[in-house]
Amino acid sequence: MSGSLLSAETGRELWHLRVAATPDAPFLVGGGRTRTFAEADDEMRRLAAGFAEAGIGLGTRVLAGLPNAPETVLVHAALRELGAVIVPLLTGLTFRELEFQIVHSEATALIVDDAAFPQLEQRPALDTVLTADDLAAMRERDPLPVAPLEGLHARSPWAILYTSGSSGTPKGVVLPAGCLVTAGVGYAERFGIGPDDNYFLPLTMAHAVGALTSQGVALVTGCRLTVVDRFSPSRFWRDVRESGATVAILFPGQLNLLLELTDPEPGGTPFRLAITHAWNEPFRRKFGVELGLCWGMTETGAHSTGTPVGYHDERGEGYVGPAMRGVEIAILSPDGERLGPGETGQIALRHPYVMLEYLKEPAQTAQTLVDGWILSGDLGTLDADGGLYFGGRAKNMIKRSGENVSPLEIEEALCAHPAVAEALVFGVPDPIRSEEIAATVCVRRGAALDPETLTEFLSKRLARWKLPRYIELREETLPRLANDKIDRVSVVGALDPAGCWDRERAYPKQGARA
Repeated sequence: MSGSLLSAETGRELWHLRVAATPDAPFLVGGGRTRTFAEADDEMRRLAAGFAEAGIGLGTRVLAGLPNAPETVLVHAALRELGAVIVPLLTGLTFRELEFQIVHSEATALIVDDAAFPQLEQRPALDTVLTADDLAAMRERDPLPVAPLEGLHARSPWAILYTSGSSGTPKGVVLPAGCLVTAGVGYAERFGIGPDDNYFLPLTMAHAVGALTSQGVALVTGCRLTVVDRFSPSRFWRDVRESGATVAILFPGQLNLLLELTDPEPGGTPFRLAITHAWNEPFRRKFGVELGLCWGMTETGAHSTGTPVGYHDERGEGYVGPAMRGVEIAILSPDGERLGPGETGQIALRHPYVMLEYLKEPAQTAQTLVDGWILSGDLGTLDADGGLYFGGRAKNMIKRSGENVSPLEIEEALCAHPAVAEALVFGVPDPIRSEEIAATVCVRRGAALDPETLTEFLSKRLARWKLPRYIELREETLPRLANDKIDRVSVVGALDPAGCWDRERAYPKQGARA
């Protein structure tokens, strides 16, 4: 991929480039149909013509309340064609759950699928509301001609993606148009994704993986993009086999669910690579699928770090690879000084197309975006080769008896036990130590585990003062947000230390010294 795409293309031009290069190549798969690039382009242009007639144009903020489907990819593309700003909404939520994003975004248009949002009777007063019936009618009209769009450039606002709100009020991350290309180039190069691949998208298009990374990879490489309505462990391997999918980004919890609930159906699949955030050797061994590790944030436009093709975890826990092309990574001290290899501090990242701002949050923007650098709030270390080791969220650190304890370190130790499917570690108030360590642990189906055995296992891997005092064992998987991340607020709020196994009660003398 040429360097010009990293510096100038907006994603609108890239769409035209790809259509011109491979018009008859299969592109968009889903809903029992495969569209070529030319067919997708034609449908996109018809939608764009309809949107323009409805008053949507350069800079218009448009709420997209649409399900995960190939048609939604084309709606996004049509809005890009007009230079509109996409504000995607999660499906399956009530108006009350979405009210903050709807009001805060100050969007003036809504494109909604009534089947995905049957409870949006309380739609806010908007200039434009388009339904599934309107979209169907637009597909019968004449397409919008190809023409330059004055005023659109790579730093123009392209999307407002709202953070999950797992630890507070969601923030509207305003991303520039150029990040679609940089993310696509970065992931394609780092993980060896090419035109013969078929990218599988089971994640919501309301967040960065679905709205940004997946579509960017497909447009940059010319590979197929297979879209399904949701991630389903029981259906995953069948969907992969039937579509011919070869690669996907999946969360660590989803890999664990696949380990727990499903096996590939007879006949095998072409699926070769799962891109994720943490190494999972049992998954790699069981399914024969290679793993690629990455670190990034919505605020970085997803363009970030990744392990090289064929990486096999030789660097140890937490390794997420060197920076992708065009990305600079630094590790900063609390005073903002740049640290050297092997020193731990806050991860900072910059490239030309990181976020523009947090919408209507100038103070938070100033704290996070400093001289082009995104200050992540994550802890990390760079090795001598520039490879990044992720050390967890700085603000999630547990302050126990004056010592900072990393929940991530304890979670990794817990998940090393063969009976543990997943775990969440966090601090709970304590009158003596400021905070104590608590762990909610999901036990693998059919496995036997008790807190004493688990604590003994941990004691061989962690210092005594890092051992959880409170352990809650559960058989059901941890609750999820709509983007499939663990709902941290729900787990923390539901835990009652008095009802948990307590290490200090079980081992009073040992606990008192810890």
